[in-house]
Amino acid sequence: MTTTFTLSGIARRLCTTLTLAAGLSLGQQDQAAAQSFLRADGGRIVNASNQEVILNGMNLGGWAVQEGYIVKPGWPGLDGKATQGSVKKTLYNFGMSDAAVETFYQNYRNNFIQKPDLDYIASKGFNCVRLPLHYDLFLTPAQRAVRNSVIRGTVSYDSYVSSLTNWYNNNQLFNDAANMEAWRMIDNTLAWAAANQMYVVLDLHAAPGSQGTDANIADALTRLDFWNKPVYQNITDRLWATIAQRYRNDARIAMYDLINEPNNVPSNQQIHDVFQRLINTVRAQGDNHLLMIEGNGWGNDYNYMEKRTFTNNANLVYNSHRYSGNGYLLDNNVNSVDGGNPNNLRTIGNLTRFRTDNNVPIWVGETGENTDTWMRDAARSLNSVGIGWCHWTYKRFENQNNAAFMHINPPYIVDGTAGLNQVLNNILFANCVPNSTVAAVSPNQNGIVNYPGGGNYYGTTGSTPSGPVIGRIYEISSKNGGKALEVSASSQANGGRVQQWGWVGAANQKWKLVDAGGGYVRIVNLNSNKSLDIAGPSTADGALVHQWDWLTQDSQYWQVISNGDGTYRIISKYSGKALDVQNNSTADGAAVQQWAYGGGNNQRWYFSDQGAAARTALSATATAQTDTRLQVYPNPAQSEVAFDYAAQQAHSLEVRVVDMLGKTVLTHPANAVHAGSNHFQLNVAALTAGVYMLRIDSPEGQLQRQLVITH
Repeated sequence: MTTTFTLSGIARRLCTTLTLAAGLSLGQQDQAAAQSFLRADGGRIVNASNQEVILNGMNLGGWAVQEGYIVKPGWPGLDGKATQGSVKKTLYNFGMSDAAVETFYQNYRNNFIQKPDLDYIASKGFNCVRLPLHYDLFLTPAQRAVRNSVIRGTVSYDSYVSSLTNWYNNNQLFNDAANMEAWRMIDNTLAWAAANQMYVVLDLHAAPGSQGTDANIADALTRLDFWNKPVYQNITDRLWATIAQRYRNDARIAMYDLINEPNNVPSNQQIHDVFQRLINTVRAQGDNHLLMIEGNGWGNDYNYMEKRTFTNNANLVYNSHRYSGNGYLLDNNVNSVDGGNPNNLRTIGNLTRFRTDNNVPIWVGETGENTDTWMRDAARSLNSVGIGWCHWTYKRFENQNNAAFMHINPPYIVDGTAGLNQVLNNILFANCVPNSTVAAVSPNQNGIVNYPGGGNYYGTTGSTPSGPVIGRIYEISSKNGGKALEVSASSQANGGRVQQWGWVGAANQKWKLVDAGGGYVRIVNLNSNKSLDIAGPSTADGALVHQWDWLTQDSQYWQVISNGDGTYRIISKYSGKALDVQNNSTADGAAVQQWAYGGGNNQRWYFSDQGAAARTALSATATAQTDTRLQVYPNPAQSEVAFDYAAQQAHSLEVRVVDMLGKTVLTHPANAVHAGSNHFQLNVAALTAGVYMLRIDSPEGQLQRQLVITH
């Protein structure tokens, strides 16, 4: 990617799921088989149990393939290119030997991504990583040295092409597994990701010969030569055959991204024909992984590349890389379309329409490099229509906050050899600095759902396999201290505090599970008939849990997911966070809050069946406080929103709009309302595009509705 953030320059990254080569150990085979392969089911990605999986991921850009802006903001590169090769040539120009540069890069790859990085990504709620790969890491060190000599200037480009051709013809490519750096990186990524219940996407980011005119994303020696020299297409075909042979039985891999961001290719027919060939090759190895299609225009133009044009079109996923910048401004309104080109997959309206018309899943393999607000809106809007996305990128160098997830403090690689040892230290996870992007795009801080139907990484049946049955009454007790979840002081009021206490069998300690649809449940207190709810509602760690009348809002929807040890985690649809006993306490009266799931015993809950819930009580609870009291439209809204409020009695009405942090950002003057229907208009033009809550306070309690603003 370039420093001006042109569309061409922003493509990378990978959701992690890599497997071992032909020599998989038994333990690794068991691990790969322990969870479910993903497949396409119409417009959805599902697992073997037909549970929908939305892949919300992180790109591991800058690890196997560097781009100039990642290693130093604003770096112009050499000879008009800011490629990884330009970085290497800069080191050669500093007087470093070939061996010294290769040693530096080996240490760089060893340090840049390690297990703590994957642990951190998973802790923020992501369920996949995308691994951008360079084809030269599938070469042996001796073969890669020939390519490096072209960069240094001691071997001609034509000579290197001749060497590649000879290696291909003599079957000397991709058959020395012990000396292929890519296998080591992939296998490590797969193991680290699986330990965190994350999938991996393998992305051929830098294809042989360069897949476009954008030199930086492909580390091009000569631009666009992938399409000019058949040997490069032959090599790519053999590479994917080799990958498929090695990983065809590895369910940790979500999908293969066959060629990243073709750009400025003379015709889409050329791209189509290459993808058709690669699809056939992968399938010929007995590999049924999802295969990602990327169109022209950096993975966005799919004219003449629709699903029907491929003869082998099972398990295809269509890709979009969504960036917004000068000259190609892009909003995050879910209804925005490009009317002139329905096969341009950048606007969300085009994405959903293409998904329906072609009956294929869509995945946004790259998005980011923008303001926190834009990136947050993009993530939420895409998730709201069931489209997964992958943030670009995880970390990059800069001495201040940037749009990556984390930043790496200087020195910069290209500033001289004296700082290179410090670079290798600074890129370690412990020394990287989280950016404000963490709060903006982390799924568990933004109510972004990975398994909307209540599924899980292992593909076990149902959101609560062999566990709590809907329509029953339960004692819900913490594994940490054995204390029961209860409403304090047997309160029946809205806002009643939820805490833990020793089990005495009282009604305020009993909870009904009520089916809320889509794999979610309501958790209703038997004493008050009110629903378990997040105060605020907030997405923050530490937000307290209370009871409230049923408002049909996401903060009252929960997933109950098996931990495999007889306990369950209880996850909020609104925040993605887990029900948690504050401060890991075992004391009576300890508050219950939400917190990012970390697997602690204070986040693990037993469900002890206390009998069937009365059907009439369940029915009454399910229909109490429905949406008919407060209707908000249009929603999403642009400049003005209307709302109708059905009051049970005359009173003075207060209206507020709050952001996702609970801050009031807009108020409506107090109005007298009469019993019955009342209509109001609210000007929201001054609000930034995003997701808000519209709240009204009435004698019957607080009502609120989610409000999406688009401009």
